[in-house]
Amino acid sequence: MEGENTKPKILIFGGTGYLGKYMAKASVSSGHNTFLQKIQEPPSLKSTRNFRGELDEHEKIISILKEVGVVISTVAYPQLLDQLKIVDAIKVAGNIKI
Repeated sequence: MEGENTKPKILIFGGTGYLGKYMAKASVSSGHNTFLQKIQEPPSLKSTRNFRGELDEHEKIISILKEVGVVISTVAYPQLLDQLKIVDAIKVAGNIKI
């Protein structure tokens, strides 16, 4: 279809945090369909899909990962090892190259 967004869908973990909000804004500004994993209230960005979920919610994360093509993690340093949960979910989803 003409005008259809062919850019990859992007999921940003930590997309409402200090660095994540800038990544989210840049993603939306670039015309990407952007998904944000949120723990707190998201920035007011149009064209984002937000889902509330903890990194321990493995099945929920996998279902969202199956809808995107790119994953960006901006989780805070105290959660650094929790990124392994994201990597595990990416492997299970099977549609994102690592």
